[in-house]
Amino acid sequence: MQGIALSSDAIANIIATRMDDYSVRLPEYEGPLDLLLQMIERAELDITRVSLAQVADQYLEFVSKPGTIELSALADYLVMAARLILIKSRSLLPQPEKEQAAEVEDSAEALARQLREYKMFKQLATQFREREQKNIHVYPRRAPTPKPTVTRPTKIAGLTYKTLFNALKRTLENNPTLPAGDIIEPLKISIHHRIARIRELTTRHERVHFTRLLNEATSRVEVIVTFLAILESLKRKLIFVDQTDMFGEIFISKRDDAGENLPTLEELENDFA
Repeated sequence: MQGIALSSDAIANIIATRMDDYSVRLPEYEGPLDLLLQMIERAELDITRVSLAQVADQYLEFVSKPGTIELSALADYLVMAARLILIKSRSLLPQPEKEQAAEVEDSAEALARQLREYKMFKQLATQFREREQKNIHVYPRRAPTPKPTVTRPTKIAGLTYKTLFNALKRTLENNPTLPAGDIIEPLKISIHHRIARIRELTTRHERVHFTRLLNEATSRVEVIVTFLAILESLKRKLIFVDQTDMFGEIFISKRDDAGENLPTLEELENDFA
């Protein structure tokens, strides 16, 4: 699973955000968000015990206060939130037996690696800003390109989590003008609603384009909610996901043995609590 590259503007937005007053309050943890990420990185706290729903609700309540955060920075935080949600979703989905566990990148290890990269970029951004203020221009020698490591991602119906996540990433990158979403009004879309939409389309059509579902969204929040609904549908064995050829279009189809009842809101809340 590849990390998401942060641009210099994105890093500046993240650093410029007023997060000093933001504190996460969970049954397992209470304190700054940075410290929570550090604890997850050091394996002092299992990510499967963290309620991402509560973290998201508290964060939305915090950023909805006037003057708390620049809207331009929300997109970058949404991408990071999508990363955390994807990792937790993987922990909830049934996993096949691992033939060679040493070659499969563990979700927690992937998150720890992402956090280390984020902290490194954050430190570099601070150093570059200080050098720019001092009018110091340094052109360091570029490090050699690291050799690629071979991993075997967990597969879902002929695809991998990496393929699905890259499709989500491309949708966000190909729509830079897509608004981050309304943080003042309550969200008008939910995972339950998007699962119902997936059921409607797959019942009406034999195969549905993966990008069609994502492109229906009118904001980045809706894109992420739709992606999470697809993962939830896979977990509950409501759909199949397949790809005709490498780098080709991803298709979603209804399983013949799928139940008729959609998951209830209470079941979804328990899954992501």
